[in-house]
Amino acid sequence: MDNPADEKTASEGQSAMDLSTEEKGSEEQSPPEVKSKKPLSFHLAFVGLLFMVFIVSLDTTTLAVAIPIIARDLGGTTLESFWASTCFMLAVSVVQPLYLSSSDVLGRKIPLHTAYFLFVVGSLVFALAPNMATVIVGRTIQGLGGSGLDVLNEIITADMTTMKERPTYLGLLAIPMAAGALLGPIVGSLFTQYVTWRWIGWINLPLIGASFILTFFFLRLRPVDGTFLQKLGLMDLLGMALFVAGCAAFVLPLSWAGALYPWGSWRTLLPLILGLVVLALFVVYERVPAQPVLPYRLFKSATAITTFLGGFLHGLVTYTLNTYLPLFYQAAFYETPLHASVTLLPMNVMSLFFSCVSPISVSYLRKYRVNIWTGWVFLTVGTGLLHIITPTSSVHLRTGLPIVVSLGVGVLFTVLVLPVQASVASVDDTGFAVGLLVFFRLLGGLVGLAIGSTVFSSVFAKSIKVLGTLPSSLATLENSQAAVGFIPQLRDLRGQVGKEVLDQVTGVYSHSFHVIWIVLIVFAGMGLVASCFTKEVSMEKEELGRQRFEDPSPKVSPPSPHSDLFHPTHTHAMSLLRSNGVPSSCEPCRKSKIRCDHAVPCGRCRRRRKPALCVYQPAPMSKHPNRTDRSSTDSISCGSGSNITASASLSSAWTSPLPPPSLVTPPLPPGYLRDRYLADSSHRGTSTPSTGVFGPTSYLSVLRDDIDDGSSSIALFAKSLQQNTSAIIDDSQIQLGAELLLILLDDFALYEHMATARFDHCQGDLFSPPALRLILSSIRTMLHDAITEPANPLPSLLTLSRSIFTASSKPLVVDPAITPTEYFSCMPNRWEIIGLVFAVIGSSACLLPQHDLAAYCPPNRPPLDRKGLAAVCVSASEICLRFFDYTGVTSEQLCWATLEHASLLTLLYGDYDYRPYKSLSALITLLFTLGYHHRDTTSKLPFFRAEHRKRLVVATYAMDKGLSTFLGRPPRMIRRYITIDPPLDIAFTDIIASTPSDFDRCPETAKVCLFLHMDSLYNEFILQRILVQRTSASTEKLIAVAHELLDNLLLLIANRAVGGGDGNSVVWIISSLGLPPAGVLAIELLHQFQNPDAHFQSAGAFPRSEIIQNLSRFAADLEYVVPRQAGNYDVCQQARSVIRHILDRVLGGREPVAEAVEEVEGEGGKGDVGGGGPGPGFVAGDWMSWDFNAWMDEDSDLVRWLHSFE
Repeated sequence: MDNPADEKTASEGQSAMDLSTEEKGSEEQSPPEVKSKKPLSFHLAFVGLLFMVFIVSLDTTTLAVAIPIIARDLGGTTLESFWASTCFMLAVSVVQPLYLSSSDVLGRKIPLHTAYFLFVVGSLVFALAPNMATVIVGRTIQGLGGSGLDVLNEIITADMTTMKERPTYLGLLAIPMAAGALLGPIVGSLFTQYVTWRWIGWINLPLIGASFILTFFFLRLRPVDGTFLQKLGLMDLLGMALFVAGCAAFVLPLSWAGALYPWGSWRTLLPLILGLVVLALFVVYERVPAQPVLPYRLFKSATAITTFLGGFLHGLVTYTLNTYLPLFYQAAFYETPLHASVTLLPMNVMSLFFSCVSPISVSYLRKYRVNIWTGWVFLTVGTGLLHIITPTSSVHLRTGLPIVVSLGVGVLFTVLVLPVQASVASVDDTGFAVGLLVFFRLLGGLVGLAIGSTVFSSVFAKSIKVLGTLPSSLATLENSQAAVGFIPQLRDLRGQVGKEVLDQVTGVYSHSFHVIWIVLIVFAGMGLVASCFTKEVSMEKEELGRQRFEDPSPKVSPPSPHSDLFHPTHTHAMSLLRSNGVPSSCEPCRKSKIRCDHAVPCGRCRRRRKPALCVYQPAPMSKHPNRTDRSSTDSISCGSGSNITASASLSSAWTSPLPPPSLVTPPLPPGYLRDRYLADSSHRGTSTPSTGVFGPTSYLSVLRDDIDDGSSSIALFAKSLQQNTSAIIDDSQIQLGAELLLILLDDFALYEHMATARFDHCQGDLFSPPALRLILSSIRTMLHDAITEPANPLPSLLTLSRSIFTASSKPLVVDPAITPTEYFSCMPNRWEIIGLVFAVIGSSACLLPQHDLAAYCPPNRPPLDRKGLAAVCVSASEICLRFFDYTGVTSEQLCWATLEHASLLTLLYGDYDYRPYKSLSALITLLFTLGYHHRDTTSKLPFFRAEHRKRLVVATYAMDKGLSTFLGRPPRMIRRYITIDPPLDIAFTDIIASTPSDFDRCPETAKVCLFLHMDSLYNEFILQRILVQRTSASTEKLIAVAHELLDNLLLLIANRAVGGGDGNSVVWIISSLGLPPAGVLAIELLHQFQNPDAHFQSAGAFPRSEIIQNLSRFAADLEYVVPRQAGNYDVCQQARSVIRHILDRVLGGREPVAEAVEEVEGEGGKGDVGGGGPGPGFVAGDWMSWDFNAWMDEDSDLVRWLHSFE
């Protein structure tokens, strides 16, 4: 069925672009393609990951049972057998973090293909090995490749899936992982006994080949920006070298301690201590690089720290159990390795089952802490129950009791990944966090094996001595290091050694293993205690990282309504066919001769972050003869001086602004544009009934009693009008609204951190961090719930934009009994709130220091342009405010957005600019329209809403007074018309105490007294100046106040934050409270220098030396403290120039040029106080009426007079 919106767009676009009949016919014959939520390429790529997991798990467990046979066939020694069994895990643990860091910088594909190559080479070397040394080399190379395959499968799964759907895919990954661990010992035993052990290497080749083919052709991850050399320069090579050296030196002695050398040997202690020292240096050094191997930001969350600790302890207990439990069964029950594997088969099967079911249950419950606690309880209790199993236990007991342990092992194996993923600050860090958890689990396994080996050797050595002298066939057991290797020989000695002696030896083995179980109970209990500090973080996140999966199949997006006004080229991109009927490619793909997917913009342009370049031009042979090219002039005015041509311009305005693309349009008929604008304005020509209050002189004042009662027909009619103010929604506005939502969606995590982090540097006037977090969280949930296809979110955002317009065109009705949490979370679907968020983001870009922005910015991204981002946010906020010009709906939320918008304009353009002054006027008009200046408007509101509204009015009043004083203009808000009570002196966090905690953050109080004192001095300064100007009073008091005010200001500047966190507030204080007194002191200094006898003042009344020193310091602060991107930078530098000219004049003793002196003398002598010419006494005589504009105007008499001395 055809879409009516599409038909309307096609009919209107006919006049803007003449489509051929064949093109329109092809559009009608090709119905829109219905896409599944996950394309086929996604599922095929995920199958490749499943193969990868199965291969690593199978190869890790297969060789354990084959080492004795391999050593016998190749004549290997005990030392070679030891290295052949441990080199794989050692290589995996040493290089695994290197894969993490390199995949984050270079992209996933390069490390993945490297891991494939190393694993294949290692398998071939192992399969063709002629001796044990070659086996060790092959297994080491396999470990280097298997390390990448082991960690990258979980990282890529995190890239491909959202947090909301990830538990299901983790459950699917657990199936081949557990299957490989289950089949590994069985396959190894079958190969060694019935075929040849070399098939352990050959079997990897077809499996790894299938995985490589699927991932190579169907795993389409978004590449990381930059060339290979640029990305290589970002890698922390020194950190990698330190980690490899330290980890190798630390892990190697752990592997041979108690087996080859005792713990007290220098061969164990020396490399162990050296490795710890190098790792400590590595940890300290990781604060330096921009892309560290070990990012500190991942350890800022308590949940992440406890989860990493839990992964370490889980690996310690699990690896130790998997290693020593089969050995216990072989020693206590004389079982073969294959028989022991069969006995433990139920345990492994149930572990497989629980590892699959646990994350799937989390996907339904949306909670993970219950699973984690359950896993640790069963792991602790089950490990303790293993103590019950003795050499006399029945088959049923030793087969069924380990199932309790398997529940804890399986549940924790997959669920521990979820809290560490949910707690990361940026979605781009998800893969890194998963990889670190895998590494800590593996490191815990190595530590656990070392602890188990040490405990077993020490307990066995003490217990075997109690038995006294052993028979010659058992004499080897007197060396405890050979006890594990002697276990297979116990079965052959049952007929050669007496049963009593053999039972005693078996009892020693059983006791030694039981002590290991007791030690593991302690570590499992520690994991249970640590899990109690894990917090339940929301899993309702649908963000995808920058290396997300991209569907390679072409997508044909339907044209957006009225998009010819905004994207004239993109609207008909899919209608532009070449002469052979094939869709044309975009210009970048056509020039590069690369296949284009014909989307708008195409996938390649999106990956290169240059969507504005994705322009579709008609083929030369298919152009209409009367078409002409002209440049696009369609743009959307966004406030004063800001223009946005498309969402691409908004999204890339702080990286690489681009000119609008060229268009191909036919000549327009006469009067077309006028008729079109008239038709468009007819939709908005109806007036909207006022929703504000009416004063005593209004046209409804005579009916006030009836209206207040609410029962009259007029009141009911006015109420019905207010409930039916839905304006006709313009399709072009819906398109623009969707583009604004897309900008928020792309980097919402970054914007959310910026918006809340600014409270570390300034106190908000209106919103506290808990309220702002609720608003941001509700918007994030709304965006993610609305998107059905993450790879192409624009169609879903168009639908969301339409619903937001529908909601915003009606007044917001709030339940009087609403709670603060519900109130700040119930309004994300309104353009006032979207505009508010944009304004907050822009203000944060201005307020946050550059090093903080660099910390919040995702890795591998160019540095964020603060002023560019703020300019984009100004335009976006202005667009949201302009939406209400068409609906006419006023609300309290609109006042919030307007206030934040005005604040952003002052930060970006300065207090002297016209734009914040104009925006503040609109805000004051809104407040008076809604009647918020009356006390009655807050009497029936809940306490928190009444206080919030009072703060809104007070913040507006303070901003109006500050801006009016700064500019010397009449204020717009008059105090006698405002009857609202002032807000209570209570922190807003306490007012909305039911909202989430603000991390117990205390407000800064050290400088409050100084601020109050300076504000009081400034008020006195203004009064003294008016007194001198109007009554010709003595200037002594004014000079003293100005001197004290400037002295306190310099004290404040000297004690500013070291990191520049309070830079914007200091700049505002300098320009507002510093320039007027500094100007008065400077001009009075010049006046006394020119007329030393005109005004007699004592040295104490006018401390000339101190004033000169303070003015010099202030001029230097104006140059070095005020940053170039500050809004008031220009006015501060103009003031600095004036002050330095005056100081040069006073200290240098230079006279004005002759022409100026002669001109003044010609007009009447020396230039009296009231003279109008620029003579020597002109400025000094006119200083009482000194105007702020003199600092800014290069043509003013003051500046021209000062320049005359040069």
